[in-house]
Amino acid sequence: MLEETSGSSASRLTAEKLLETPKLSVDRLPVLPLIFERFGTACTEGLRELCSEPTTLFINQIESSNSWDVLESYEDSAASIFYSPEWDCRILIGLDRRCIFSLMEAMYGGDGKEMPYEGERPFSTLETRVARTTAEIAARALQNAFLPGIGTTFVFERVETRIDFSLLGQRNIPVMVGQILFQVLDQGGRIYILIPQSALHPLREKLTREQPPEAQVKDTRWVQGIQNGIAKSEVKIQAVLEGRDATLQELTQLKVGQVFALNSTTRSLISLECEDQRVFWCKLGQANGSLSLVVEEPIDEKDEFMGDILAGAGEAHS
Repeated sequence: MLEETSGSSASRLTAEKLLETPKLSVDRLPVLPLIFERFGTACTEGLRELCSEPTTLFINQIESSNSWDVLESYEDSAASIFYSPEWDCRILIGLDRRCIFSLMEAMYGGDGKEMPYEGERPFSTLETRVARTTAEIAARALQNAFLPGIGTTFVFERVETRIDFSLLGQRNIPVMVGQILFQVLDQGGRIYILIPQSALHPLREKLTREQPPEAQVKDTRWVQGIQNGIAKSEVKIQAVLEGRDATLQELTQLKVGQVFALNSTTRSLISLECEDQRVFWCKLGQANGSLSLVVEEPIDEKDEFMGDILAGAGEAHS
């Protein structure tokens, strides 16, 4: 009877192992490190909201692990929990004590010469608020780092200053862990991100393919403002007819009503200039009883320059 019980237990364990979702490997997800690199850049920009001192984020490692093991190694930290509606799971973004204290030093005018306080005491209300704000900035950066095809949103739920193994649930679950080294004023600490592997399993195919480089993200309001400003800018233009050479004596002898003949005719091309820059070749026309210009073609200064050189060489040769 005992042998039958032990045999059934072994069979059940074997069946559970077979049905267990295989763990993901970072080596087989080449897009994931790229996402974390983008996260680091975006988070650095976002942290300017908190302090004017320059900050540095370095992606130290990304690895596959279990939630209980990771949380045990970050007991002295403050962790914010976010819910992803698209993935239907929770992720965790935490800051260790040294990271929080370094941020506080930079935010409130410290010079970084004194070492951060390392005594064991609970986080104050202000320190907890700073940890939460930093985690929210990091969550937005991570959300923007994911490509459109695998994007998600992260909704803040709560911040925990007492870290235990059950933060992501009572079960020990496989997770992807990103450890980021943070530095400001020659001090720093660690930021860590836990993403359940169950959220990434449906995205395996997209995370294994290299994505084409994204076009540079533009501020649409800034672009629209520039376009509107350029479109509404006023410029002065003038039409220039080909003239003729005259001596100073000829000019002084001109009288009122006298006709001064030019080299141009009604069929000659007229250059349209703006700020002493020739822009278009035009022809003289008439509209509603007034003289007008008909644009023929744009002026290519390079072609004009080469034409003048060739014309000069021909005259010298003749």
